[in-house]
Amino acid sequence: SREWGRRIPPPAAMEQPARPLGASCCSNVGWLVRSVAWCPFEEGSHLLAAAGDTAALLELRDAADGRATLAPAEGMAIPIDGDVDAIAWGRVHGQICLTAIAGGSVSQHLCAAQGHSLSSGVLQLSSPVVNAPVYSACHLAREMLALTGASRQCSLLALGEGAANLSRTIALHSEGVAVRAHHAQPDHLMVAEACGGVHFLDLREPEGPHPTLSRTLPPAAAAAGLRDADWCPGDSHLVCAVAGDAWYGWDLRSTGRAATAHVGGGGGETRGAHALRWAPHGTSFAVAGRSSAVSVHELRTAASSREERGLWSDSSTFLTHGLPTRVPSVSWKQGATAARVLAGCGDTKICVWSL
Repeated sequence: SREWGRRIPPPAAMEQPARPLGASCCSNVGWLVRSVAWCPFEEGSHLLAAAGDTAALLELRDAADGRATLAPAEGMAIPIDGDVDAIAWGRVHGQICLTAIAGGSVSQHLCAAQGHSLSSGVLQLSSPVVNAPVYSACHLAREMLALTGASRQCSLLALGEGAANLSRTIALHSEGVAVRAHHAQPDHLMVAEACGGVHFLDLREPEGPHPTLSRTLPPAAAAAGLRDADWCPGDSHLVCAVAGDAWYGWDLRSTGRAATAHVGGGGGETRGAHALRWAPHGTSFAVAGRSSAVSVHELRTAASSREERGLWSDSSTFLTHGLPTRVPSVSWKQGATAARVLAGCGDTKICVWSL
């Protein structure tokens, strides 16, 4: 099979002028927001989790002037007082669950039927697995939770009734910046670390100290520091990451180097990329960075055969908004009717775009 980079168009084709698109909603929540995440399940798809100085569940509403606005979800206040390091949506015992990691503790917030009320509780931990800042978390199959961050490892926790027990750790060479389960294969785990490594594990395999597959950014890109990585929902072989002013892509069926495309350089483009998220349909992804810009990259790939698969073109949409300098997090709304709705945060503001 061929890697994406085999068919990257020349730079002139990659650097098409971005199409500007303004935010349909931009709300000031009054506290510092560092991450946002739409609920990935249909019955809770109206809920947007926001975390930073505290945590809250928000939903889009129509204001009196006809414009959309973000407001707290009624009856769903999250009882957290203090900084929240990371949040993750999942299912626990069949219920939608928002897990929050804050100040060394892990709390679960279970959504009742149709996602209109909330019950909360703090998990008892079997060992001090959250003894360093956590940068990323995700729910896995079989009632598992994965965490990574400043501890230079990925910790897998088995979730029980009111408790979380350490099941396994994966050692990293540097701080962990992202951990993701694949949308269609929740037994498959991806862990990205700051030094440029992206590692993949099949949790159905016998336990071992090393990932089953790894990819590494080119040395120059790794020196800039890998910031985020995400798995394509439509194809578990496709992965993208951001480092410096560029995004990088791998087709895991290939052993070749990563494809790369520059996403910075001024003119409203994304510089110093911080966050990357694939859209639910799996043909585009959003990149956000410290230049206050958010851009959406549309990819078209050959689909005639695995051997002919390659990146044909990349066109960008630049999203305008009222966010400040740094945009640390973006999230796509899930569900068949909302596959082109994106949220992003910065400082005390959250913006939503309908693409």
